Amino acid sequence: MQPPGRFTHFARRRSRQRGQTYAEYLVVTTALIGILLIASGDTAAPFVALVSGLKSFFGAYSFALSLP
Repeated sequence: MQPPGRFTHFARRRSRQRGQTYAEYLVVTTALIGILLIASGDTAAPFVALVSGLKSFFGAYSFALSLP
């Protein structure tokens, strides 16, 4: 059996890693949202293209679900 002190050290280390992962996801998500909102292309803004693609996908998905 391991002494109880080892487990608490492991649990503390895992807790810090979870907080770091949250921060990394937050930074990456913020960067992606910023790129989608700020970047402008020659044809359409990336955010508009994303929303249009999602609408098209949902329309096709709902059509497939309505088939007998």
